[in-house]
Amino acid sequence: MSGPPALSGGLDRFRFAAALLVVAIHTSPFSSLSPAVDRWFTHVLCRVAVPFFFMVTGYFLLSPPGSPPAGRRPLSHFYKKNLAIYGLATLLYLPIQWYAGRQLPHSLLAWVRVLFFDSTYYHLWYFPAVFLGVWIAWQLQRRLPFSRALLAASLLYLAGLLGDSYSALLPRLPLLDTLYQAGFQLFSYTRNGLFFAPLFLLLGARLHPHPLPGLARPGTVCLGLALLTGEGLLLPLLGTARHDSMYLSLPLCMLALFPLLLRWQCPPSPLLRQASTLVYILHPFCIVALRGLAKLPWLTWAWPGNSLLRYALVCAASLAWAGLIQLFLHRKKARSIQKGSVPSDS
Repeated sequence: MSGPPALSGGLDRFRFAAALLVVAIHTSPFSSLSPAVDRWFTHVLCRVAVPFFFMVTGYFLLSPPGSPPAGRRPLSHFYKKNLAIYGLATLLYLPIQWYAGRQLPHSLLAWVRVLFFDSTYYHLWYFPAVFLGVWIAWQLQRRLPFSRALLAASLLYLAGLLGDSYSALLPRLPLLDTLYQAGFQLFSYTRNGLFFAPLFLLLGARLHPHPLPGLARPGTVCLGLALLTGEGLLLPLLGTARHDSMYLSLPLCMLALFPLLLRWQCPPSPLLRQASTLVYILHPFCIVALRGLAKLPWLTWAWPGNSLLRYALVCAASLAWAGLIQLFLHRKKARSIQKGSVPSDS
C-alpha cells in the first residue's frame, strides 16, 4: 500500500474502532439494557464500519480520478496477502463448522456461493466481498471515465438496496421479486462484492489525494449520522427486511466521515492496523469459546446476562489473542532480522 503517511494515522485509529463496532454487531451490547438503543447502535450506527474498511482499501489501492488505473502488480500483492489471511481464517473456523454439523458444499452452485459471496463463516463474507469488489472497481476504472465508473457502482448499490434494507418492497414488485429470488439462490444477501463493495472502494479512491475539505467538518458528519438514523428508524415501517447493511444515506454519511478522519493528523500506527484485522477475524471464535466456557458450573461468568459485560469480555478476549499473535509475529520478525533474512526496515 502507498499513500501519504500524514493522512493514514486517523484511518489506523478509526480502523481499530471500526473492528470493535463489528464486534458490537455480533454481540448486541445494549440488548439487555434497551432493545431500542441496541437496534439503533448495532443495526444503524455500527453499519459505518464495513464501508469504512472498503474505503480504506480503495483509498490506498485504486487510482484516484485523472490517473491511469492501478497496475496489476499492486493488485497482485493485495490478493496474495489477503488470500493468505483468508485461508488461515477459514482453517481456524473449520473445526467450529464441523462441530456445528455443517457440511462442505455439494453442488457447483453451492461452491460458487461459498467462494464468491457467503464465505465459510458468517463474518468472513468480507473477504470474498473485497476480492470481487476490487476486481469490479478496477475493471470499471479501466473501461470507463471515473465519473461513469462511480455512476455504475452507484447503480449496483441501488440495486443492492432492494435486496437488503429495502427488500420489504419486493413483494409489491412481482417481476423484480422473481429476479431477486433467483439471485438469492446464488448469494444469501446483496451486501456482497457485487452490489455493496464497488461504490465504497471507488469513493475511497475519489478522496485520494483530494479529500474534499468542504465535507470534513463535524457538523457534516453529524448531519450524515442523523440522516442514517432517520432512515434506520423509518425503514421498519416498510416491513421486515432481509438484511440491514445497506442504507440510501450510508454513502453520504461515509463521504462526510472519511475526509474528517483524513484531517486527523497523527502518526500512522501499524500496530493498531494489524490489531484491527486480528480482532475482526478472531472475535467470533472468542464468542464461541466464552459461550462454551460458560456451560461449566464454575465459569458461568464467562457469558453473563448483562449484554454490555458480554461485549466487554469478547473485546478483551479478542484483544488478548490479537496481542499474543502480534507478540509472536514481532519476535519472529526480530529473529529473522538477526539472521539477516528480512531487512530491518521491512
